[in-house]
Amino acid sequence: MAMNDKSLSRRRFLRLAAAGLGAAGAAGVLAACGGAATGDAPAAEAPAEGNKVVVDLTFWWWDSNGQIWADEYNKLNRGAKVTFVNTPFADSHDKLLTSFASGSGAPDIASLEIGRVGGFTAKGGLADLKAAPFDGGKYEKDMVKYKWTQGSTADGRLVAMPWDIGPAGVWYRADIMEKLGLPTEPEAIEELISHTKGKTWEDFFALAQTVKEKSGGKIKLVADAGTDVYGGALRQGGEGYFDNMKVLIEEKATRPAQLAADFRKQELDANIGWWGADWAAGVKNDAFAAMVIACWMQGGLTKDQPQTIGKWRVVPAPEASYNWGGSFCAIPEQGKNIEMAWDFVQWACCSAEGQNAMFKPTGVFPAYKPAWADPLYDQPQDFFGGQRTFRVWGDIADNVASISRSPYDLQADDIVNAEIAKVLVEGKDPVQAMKDAEAAALKAIEGATP
Repeated sequence: MAMNDKSLSRRRFLRLAAAGLGAAGAAGVLAACGGAATGDAPAAEAPAEGNKVVVDLTFWWWDSNGQIWADEYNKLNRGAKVTFVNTPFADSHDKLLTSFASGSGAPDIASLEIGRVGGFTAKGGLADLKAAPFDGGKYEKDMVKYKWTQGSTADGRLVAMPWDIGPAGVWYRADIMEKLGLPTEPEAIEELISHTKGKTWEDFFALAQTVKEKSGGKIKLVADAGTDVYGGALRQGGEGYFDNMKVLIEEKATRPAQLAADFRKQELDANIGWWGADWAAGVKNDAFAAMVIACWMQGGLTKDQPQTIGKWRVVPAPEASYNWGGSFCAIPEQGKNIEMAWDFVQWACCSAEGQNAMFKPTGVFPAYKPAWADPLYDQPQDFFGGQRTFRVWGDIADNVASISRSPYDLQADDIVNAEIAKVLVEGKDPVQAMKDAEAAALKAIEGATP
């Protein structure tokens, strides 16, 4: 994370890595023209295939991999033809909100990213997928809990069906560990730093100190205390800064900020901001041995750092599991073909067939847990040197804290990140920084309460 980044989230990565990465998932990155048969315009005349009437549906997503779902669904001849429309990430959400305000222009199916979903759960415009003619409530037991919470409104409506998730942990380079004379097998590293073995961030610090000493200071454990330590520790309390309108910045962010500050003061990170050219050079030059990041990073590394394929391994993070990122599917109320839109959403998000149709070619990890029963999830992964990482991701995803997303999370992100920059760059006291961030949020966000 470059410390001036707009968020301690993957939104920067979505913009930088937009083309080939899956739903921010295998790490990548929904759409612009109005959907067919939406708003007050008359429904488009449905084409016929033989004697079967086929409904036209429009699906917005910000990643070219959306074509995979459209193609696979259309092969099933279920009564609808899905047209995928690819639009830049920022435009897809803003244009959807504009369509709600104008009363027309929305697609039949829209994707929402986790950082923006709070702005939709707090507003009208999306169908309640638990109300007639939908019956989405039956899928709650099959979805990871935190994702269901994030797609739900304060009054219990489900307006965004969980789709993909970002289970996260500690990735490390087995080759660098071997060069330093340190353990290389995941079981051994797990014993040193993972919460599954009762380990804390202090144990993570100890490993970082060992890496620093054994390399003579030339290699650090991670690139950036902000992304790798603050970002991980913060998300272990759930993604977001609000409980309804109650601001949680001091409560949630003070200890993570202190950890990051201490990590930086001890010179345990390489002090290289994430996502840009410096970070890429750091990977190539073995400047750091690990990173604390989500499953979707695999796609970006495969594309941009192919020399590292086979060298990474993954273990759970210190202290707790956490999630970073993910997406949802929603059905705008404007749609004229909501029953068939629901058929697509159920197939895509609530069936093993649909979820794995996307997962297999992209690595976009399903929120729908029955999809994990596929033997694919037990296969060794070449990218991770034969480690069976899909089961690692599933175990992490099943144990993540739930917190509702707020429409004010992005605003709070900007406020907090400005203070984290002061902590890490200027040496500001992290306790005072988070007090100042909360005070700024209370002042800037109407209705916010301490």
